[in-house]
Amino acid sequence: MTRRALFHIALAALALSLAAAVPSLAAEPRGDRDRDAWQQPDRVVADLGLADGAVVADVGCGSGYFTFRLAKAVGLTGKVYAEDIAEKALAALKARVDREGVTNVEVVKGEATSTHLPEAAMDAAVIVDVIHHVPKEQRPGLMADVVRAVKPGGFVYLVDWRADAKIKHDLDRRIPRDDLLETMTGAGLVLDAEYHYLEHQVFFRFRKPAKP
Repeated sequence: MTRRALFHIALAALALSLAAAVPSLAAEPRGDRDRDAWQQPDRVVADLGLADGAVVADVGCGSGYFTFRLAKAVGLTGKVYAEDIAEKALAALKARVDREGVTNVEVVKGEATSTHLPEAAMDAAVIVDVIHHVPKEQRPGLMADVVRAVKPGGFVYLVDWRADAKIKHDLDRRIPRDDLLETMTGAGLVLDAEYHYLEHQVFFRFRKPAKP
């Protein structure tokens, strides 16, 4: 067998191994694909500015709507901690991770105010469509724990419903903008940026201050 043939065989094997390690968005449920129009997940993930090798927490990940996009964004040398309290959702996510051979996602079972994420290990934490499900009295504890898991100088991204959004989701759970900001800054975060292109939702970037 020629060197050229061996080279092409090796190249094909490498391509197959990389394909197995990177999630396929074609595997999304139909409902998730319908959500794409208003959630704009690819644009949201692009605005996170994640570098290859970044370590990210998907807090309240559900069955992985953002998890697999984050896994693509951080590359094979990065890592996504997919955290949730819902065992059924985590089981579905883990099944997909195993089925697709995704190597850079770790599933984490959290509790109401404890994510069980490693200390100061995250370059960023992403919290999408989650905080309105958290009882008001538990929000400070949860956010303090998220901040604990983020590196000094790292970021926390929050996406949640606008109080006046016209879409008919979670009408009785929406949190006023000022209350969201109070919750986040009360955990020691600094508002760093706000994005305005989501029709139904607010999108904030907060920074965890670097240590002096």
